[in-house]
Amino acid sequence: MSGVLSHDGRLRTIAHLLPIAMIGHTIQLLGEDLPWTPRAALRYWTTPGWHLFLSPWVVAGIAVALAVATIGLALSRRRTWLLAFIALYIAHYLTYPFRIRNHMSAMLAALLAIGGVHLIGALSGAIDRHGRGPYARLCDRHACRAVAAMVVVTYGAAALHKMNAGFVGAESSAIQGADLFFVYGDLGDRAPGWARDFAVYGTLVVEGTFPALALLCPRIAGVFVVGLMCFHFPHVAVMNVADYPMVASAFYPALFSAAVWRRLTPHLYSVSRFTVFGALFGVAAQIWWLPWWGSLTIFGIVVMALWGWFAGALLGSQLRRP
Repeated sequence: MSGVLSHDGRLRTIAHLLPIAMIGHTIQLLGEDLPWTPRAALRYWTTPGWHLFLSPWVVAGIAVALAVATIGLALSRRRTWLLAFIALYIAHYLTYPFRIRNHMSAMLAALLAIGGVHLIGALSGAIDRHGRGPYARLCDRHACRAVAAMVVVTYGAAALHKMNAGFVGAESSAIQGADLFFVYGDLGDRAPGWARDFAVYGTLVVEGTFPALALLCPRIAGVFVVGLMCFHFPHVAVMNVADYPMVASAFYPALFSAAVWRRLTPHLYSVSRFTVFGALFGVAAQIWWLPWWGSLTIFGIVVMALWGWFAGALLGSQLRRP
């Protein structure tokens, strides 16, 4: 069992998805911040932050080390690489010189949950860095519970943040997104009134309740997780914002119970007509709604393929239950 990634299938899947989420994270940062330009160099020294106490080479070195840990996690899938990824991401977050985006904060919160549980386990002698110990399985289970709590809190905080006149008003970003969704989907020149209301108030309902309902109703958790993916689809499809949805979905496995995830895993990691059709459907939907080729367009297609694959696996697990 030396070097086992996790005794919990949910945590193993999260670790498998983290390198993919980091691709979106990197594309977003490089595409917006352009760190190789003179303007970025000026911003480096005029933006407040802890990076000002460090040499730029240290900040760059942390980013490179994080990239190495990401590749190591993707290739070897050992707990040591996961812990290195968590430690380096925290260092990267604290030393990143520019604006901290919401996807970075969501990643930080979930990784702190995993790393915090493992640190407590290591200090108490319950587990070591290789995944061995008298309470290794319990430690991994608590890590999943901590991640689930952070997902619920993150989405709930997002819903509370949107409860203001600006979000529910006529200039709401949700209304603008709904209009884009109808225009680029050839559904009309603008979203009808009911769709606009659904975009605004549906956002508050989905973010405020779906993650918690997935935990409270484990038998139908998949319905709420797919609901979250459908909620994020317009962000990926027509708003060129695939980084946060992918980061958030990397931690969705924690919203399932261990028993449900064990039943889902064989379908999730196998090629079947359900998973293949789901992936193709996701890609087709993304291409149909594609408004332009942006920095995250190809990544968005990959995200929709993954979500479609997951939805197909979920459907297959229900139809093929013994």
